[in-house]
Amino acid sequence: MAYKAKSKDDKFLKVPEYPGGKQALQSFINAHLQYPADALEQKLEGVVVVHYEVDDNGIVVSSKVMKGLSPSCNEEAIRVVSLLQYSPAFNHGIRVTSKKKVNIYFKLSQRRVDQTFQINYTIKEPEKQKEIANDEKSQESQNYTYSIYLK
Repeated sequence: MAYKAKSKDDKFLKVPEYPGGKQALQSFINAHLQYPADALEQKLEGVVVVHYEVDDNGIVVSSKVMKGLSPSCNEEAIRVVSLLQYSPAFNHGIRVTSKKKVNIYFKLSQRRVDQTFQINYTIKEPEKQKEIANDEKSQESQNYTYSIYLK
């Protein structure tokens, strides 16, 4: 009589999983990825492929760029991968290191990098305060200008 597994989840060794799955992993990478300044100036776009190992505690122990883009993009990809935290895998005392691979996309957005927006507005005093401060004409209205620089 052969042994039959109860379900697909009954595996001999469990591997660390990223909490939330592939979508959460990609969201984390996108949120923490900082475009290197030299790659931004050169308008460099592409993919960096990183192979890395995760121990049974969910910690990334080593990483290596398998397909690079530029030295600064490669360093940034390694930095982001080192921030990843997987859920631990309990294997009844057996220490397991899992090998993983991730594609990190460096893509410039459609908007221009040097866009500037200006907001102008004027604050006028209410009527009651105007009666009190008739002699102080400089306080009647104030102009403000804010500049917002998008990077």
